[in-house]
Amino acid sequence: MPDSVFNLPNFMKSQIYSALATIKIGMDLLTEKERVQVDTIIGHGGFFKTENVGQQFMADALTIPVTLMDTAEEGGAWGIAILANYILHRTNFESLDDFLSKKVFTKDDSKTLQPVQEGINSFAHYMEKYEAILEVERVAIEKLN
Repeated sequence: MPDSVFNLPNFMKSQIYSALATIKIGMDLLTEKERVQVDTIIGHGGFFKTENVGQQFMADALTIPVTLMDTAEEGGAWGIAILANYILHRTNFESLDDFLSKKVFTKDDSKTLQPVQEGINSFAHYMEKYEAILEVERVAIEKLN
């Protein structure tokens, strides 16, 4: 916004927030419209490479705890390998949740961060503006077509 302070910390924060904005919209659809209950998110991938940063931003954005295992920075290929392992080695009627908690994540090498109110408020303010500007984008695309 014209009255915003443009500095490196705010610029970087805007980059992280923009990465989380569509995740937030999707999670809101799941939790509010589909009534999916999410107790915690277990994150992995490059977003979590810097300790506490992406994890705290995500917890604040989604307003739920975010847990990272020691292997969090391994990324998507590691996660896909875990899913393939589940398909190949699950027992009859074993849920993915049971498979992960009883066979994969048996060690407690994790760290959970809780959302903090200041971060929740900051991200909510960002999302108000983000969602409002989506209408401008929709109109711009209509005008180009």
